[in-house]
Amino acid sequence: MKLRLELILLITLFAGLGLFAAYSAEQAGQRTPDARVTSFSSNDNGALALYRWLTRVYGQVDRLAYRPFVLTPNDGLLLVLGPSERYQPAQVEAVVEWVKAGGVLVVADNVPSPQSAVSPLLAAFDLKLIASERRITTAAVLHPALGAPPVAHVPAYTRVVLAVTSPLPAFAPLAADGATTIVAGQRFGDGYVFALSSVYPFTNQGLREPESAALALNLLRWLPPGERIVFDEFHHGFGPSTDLRSLLLSNPLGWAILYSVAMVGLYILTGSRRFARPLPLRSEATRRSSIEFIDSMAGMLRRAKQISYAAEHYRHMLRRRLGQPYGISLALDDDAFVAELAAIRPIDRAVLSRVLAELRRADLSEAELLRLVAEADRVG
Repeated sequence: MKLRLELILLITLFAGLGLFAAYSAEQAGQRTPDARVTSFSSNDNGALALYRWLTRVYGQVDRLAYRPFVLTPNDGLLLVLGPSERYQPAQVEAVVEWVKAGGVLVVADNVPSPQSAVSPLLAAFDLKLIASERRITTAAVLHPALGAPPVAHVPAYTRVVLAVTSPLPAFAPLAADGATTIVAGQRFGDGYVFALSSVYPFTNQGLREPESAALALNLLRWLPPGERIVFDEFHHGFGPSTDLRSLLLSNPLGWAILYSVAMVGLYILTGSRRFARPLPLRSEATRRSSIEFIDSMAGMLRRAKQISYAAEHYRHMLRRRLGQPYGISLALDDDAFVAELAAIRPIDRAVLSRVLAELRRADLSEAELLRLVAEADRVG
């Protein structure tokens, strides 16, 4: 019965871990850490070159990382490049209000909706990403909004295209490959939104092409004077440090820890395991008395017929009991010991000398030993 229960718990554990892994993969947008287009990465797919180049060209460049997701009026252009963590409703609302107030949003991703972590943000502007049947390498520029500096084609290298979900599309195609839109733009309130179905132009590898640099400069033209460029690293996993409660309740790693603890606790409960050391029986905890020890030693000596050993031991203890209070050396022979003791205190020298001498006999019987012990007690 116990083996069957353990098997059921093991199957449940693996099933739960499988569901957790599937959910985590979906939440991560099917991305691996090396595929993140983050300005902290110098890999080909990273965006560190763009961050350093914009810092040199414009100067006012910042990262939204290791702090809460908050956009300020001094933030003029927000770069959202292939995020790995999904936008939450409150964050989408904050970005929409910021764009309405005059901010410029550049959002790029190459993962189709709804797997894309940025799909909730695109949906707020009536856009979505759909998979293409073929790979698109370049997109021809269609709109003068990307005309300073002039750029004829945008390198894409993507299998994803932009699609409008609203019956009255407000987005204008800026770059396309035939009828498929790769780059689109829309004025939204006092701000502007650029959407791309490719992250390649912003990567370290893509920025080596002159058309990618020209595209970045065209987007930079829409930045209000004196305001900052911000890279969204919050949705690449560089959020603020959290306390233990937040880690356990709002993070997949915390969920896994809680799940493992719950399974181990359930196994201990069902296996009837104690949570403390077992209490000993009263018979095990009770100590033996000194009388039991004396009786056992006496019985052992009696069975071994060690009467002389017991007599010698008692003789030594008798001399010690009588002489120790007066500092008499135990190295003295019996006669000298008795004489020195008699000089200090009144004592029957003849009886004590005879008892000490008889205790040395090798042929003592039990009865004689008991008699000598009684006489010695009277002398002492």
